[in-house]
Amino acid sequence: MQSLVATRSELLDRRRRAAFVAQGRDLLKDKRTALVREFRHHQTELLDGLERLRTLAVQARQHLDEATAVRGPETLASGALAAATGIGAELRSRTVAGVHVFDLRHDPVRRNAGTRGWAPALASAHLDTVALAYEEQLEWLLDLCAVELSVRRLATEIARTTTQVNALDNIVLPQLHDEARRIALTLDEREREEHARLRRARTRRASRDATSDRLDRSRSAA
Repeated sequence: MQSLVATRSELLDRRRRAAFVAQGRDLLKDKRTALVREFRHHQTELLDGLERLRTLAVQARQHLDEATAVRGPETLASGALAAATGIGAELRSRTVAGVHVFDLRHDPVRRNAGTRGWAPALASAHLDTVALAYEEQLEWLLDLCAVELSVRRLATEIARTTTQVNALDNIVLPQLHDEARRIALTLDEREREEHARLRRARTRRASRDATSDRLDRSRSAA
């Protein structure tokens, strides 16, 4: 058991520290509440988006298989090469309870036959259908990238904050309260011993005074 200096100042110090730690724990709980609220919002958006992305992937694959069967893989490969281009994107962030969550802004992904760069010999309804399906899939994927990154960051910070709250609740605060209790018990015991000592001293003094009075009366009677 840890040795403590049982003084009034140490008792007040433990109580002040316990109050300070409790305040910090409450702030962490408020932070965690805000993070959980934001996490749930993004989690719902992510789960719905992933389900939609799976549906789009299946549809795009079906269109690709149909177009490949009709036009051949060489035509599809030539069309994909001709339409290849970059997409400008910008990652922005905002802060929620000290944690950065993200939003990805990107250029339009969906195009039309005139802007895909295809030669007239390549243009066909099948090719346009495949391109549009994959453009829609890519658009959803880009939109979900920032959401998933935010969810990961929020989940990590929620776990870290929960660990801190548990440490304060289950380790630091109980230790401070226990130390304050032990100091208070020691001080109370000292106070009781002091009162008992004073009572014994008063009793001895009263006994001496009574004995002295009897002696004085005896001398007076003699």
